[in-house]
Amino acid sequence: MIERSFKPLLASRLTETSPLIQVLVGPRQVGKTTAIRQILDRRGLYFTADSPVPLDSQEIERLWEQVSGMHDPVLAIDEIQKIRGWSETVKKLWDTKSKPIRLLLSGSAAISIEKDLRESLAGRYELIRVEHWNFSEAHRAFALTIDEFLEFGCYPGSIPFIKDRERWSSYIKDSIVEPAIGRDILQLHPIENPALLRQLFSVCVGHPSQVISLNKLQGQLQDRGALSTLQNYLDLLGLGFLVSGIQKYSQNAIRTRQSPAKLIVHDNALIRAFERPVGSRPKPARFGFYLENAVAARFIEAGWDTFYWKDRDLEVDLVVLGPHGEKWAIEVKMSSPSDQELRGLTQFCRRHPEFEPCLVCYQACSKSDIRILELDTILSLHRWR
Repeated sequence: MIERSFKPLLASRLTETSPLIQVLVGPRQVGKTTAIRQILDRRGLYFTADSPVPLDSQEIERLWEQVSGMHDPVLAIDEIQKIRGWSETVKKLWDTKSKPIRLLLSGSAAISIEKDLRESLAGRYELIRVEHWNFSEAHRAFALTIDEFLEFGCYPGSIPFIKDRERWSSYIKDSIVEPAIGRDILQLHPIENPALLRQLFSVCVGHPSQVISLNKLQGQLQDRGALSTLQNYLDLLGLGFLVSGIQKYSQNAIRTRQSPAKLIVHDNALIRAFERPVGSRPKPARFGFYLENAVAARFIEAGWDTFYWKDRDLEVDLVVLGPHGEKWAIEVKMSSPSDQELRGLTQFCRRHPEFEPCLVCYQACSKSDIRILELDTILSLHRWR
């Protein structure tokens, strides 16, 4: 049985004498519920609030009363954000409890959960961010090759359908994308134009790892919408673990915010499922975007600060700041690049000597003056704790 990296941490915290409220936040279908059920292992009470319509907070009170009579009370509520007024009710019950209760909450709507936590439950909880599967996990669990991981990503429920690409594509759309947009975003946030949000998502997954301004995005949408609306919708797609727009690196914060975004899709399955024809493999030029997107997404998912850099015709694919002081400027290439192809990297590191120039290559490559980051190692990065 493959154990995801967050499970031992969660299990350890729940064994403490008086643990804080443990909160799991992460994408749909990546193993949160499986890990919770394995940890509970016939003790305590598990409940999912993943209903098409929001539930009332009285549901939490009912569950709390039920678990309070147990010898070792453990209560796990999945998709907690679907319960109206959940944070206030949890605060009231937690602050007035007469005996220790181990409370585990989880959800797939980061912005909704974290906002309620900060406003109502400050000092009472610990947050564990759950990532999409990395390559090491996908390889150990499902024997996926790097090529398969780059093309299909890794949502565990979709793996049995990879040989039937039409069926696999339908699963990703129906079981991953639709709940993430329809339930986690549209149901929980005031969206004036749901059709525009869906169109924006479609355009984003069609342009992975590409720098594109809001004006250009606007021009590709049937319902144009104001630029501020598009930016808000793009932020929501990021908080829904679907698509993030990373900014241009600059030591000037204002310039960083004003730069066009590079679109990074959080798992390559979300790109592949919308390709047409879905039965054909991506062409080599297109596969290069898959490669760069997967590398960038892994840095984002692992909690690194992730940017790109561009100055006229000079570019650097990724500029990343790591949790242990790493400062890397990275070019992602299919094969060993020429010096001409690395002009942007060279110029960036001259202007910012604190950054180390690095290469990530699909095929074996070498440069005497540039650090080579192995592709499988980078695709296997995970959060440091």
